[in-house]
Amino acid sequence: MTRVGSLALLVAVVVAAGCEQDQLYTAPAPYDGGVAPDAGFPDSGIREIRDAGFLTQDSGMADAGFPPPAVEPVYIHTGDTLYSYDPDANTTTLIGQFHDRNGPLDRQMVDIAIDNNGTMYGGTRDPDGEPTANEVFVIDPETGFCTLRFRFDDFLNGMTFLPDGRLVIAGEQVSVVEPSNGSVLLEFPAARDYETSGDIVGLPDGKLYWTVRGADTDMVVRIDPASGRITNLGDARLKSIFGLGYAENQLFGFSSTGYVVVINPINGAVLRQERLD
Repeated sequence: MTRVGSLALLVAVVVAAGCEQDQLYTAPAPYDGGVAPDAGFPDSGIREIRDAGFLTQDSGMADAGFPPPAVEPVYIHTGDTLYSYDPDANTTTLIGQFHDRNGPLDRQMVDIAIDNNGTMYGGTRDPDGEPTANEVFVIDPETGFCTLRFRFDDFLNGMTFLPDGRLVIAGEQVSVVEPSNGSVLLEFPAARDYETSGDIVGLPDGKLYWTVRGADTDMVVRIDPASGRITNLGDARLKSIFGLGYAENQLFGFSSTGYVVVINPINGAVLRQERLD
């Protein structure tokens, strides 16, 4: 087993194929059904987008074919390296550095997400801070090899998947997009009242849980994709929560300083806090 040290650059935690996206399960669990429909939302809390005109680029898969599915129970990463995580032992194993045909990526991997087929996606932020040049890749979970899928016109901080296969990206806005090309399908205007901290996760209840910045520490807010309603669940007692996971009806928040906080997703109560080994 390899330890990541302080995990000062920890930015995400996701699970392998067969589990709910971004949930910290140690064994696969089937989704129990039910989430927002594809279209026709009547509530003003959601804005449906067509022909949004965002800069996208579908570069296709690597020459070797579609990457293998992610099979480890949990994955975490720093800005440049992918690891698997054993939640029982609280330990990590090195997988590899994020790279493409030209070598290591020249930008930091901000977040990763896995769809229901086990395909791992990762998002990077432009090093110069240009919001139109953030990139989303498909990642080989066995090697860290990255294949560009599209560029996205927002500051990319957090990613997760809805059970219907749509990708959710949290930046200055929370957007639901088509993962093959980045076309924006839905936006939640009320999300602009918050400043994202680092991650967003979908739970079996069909809701999205999102870490946002508070006065001194992060807060957790819940988004209902069906109505666009946003509920502030309260203080998470840590700042810079750059990774979110879920297991046994609890949220796990991973901070940039190497701590784990366990939160009740129903009421936002902090159950415990400990150092990540």
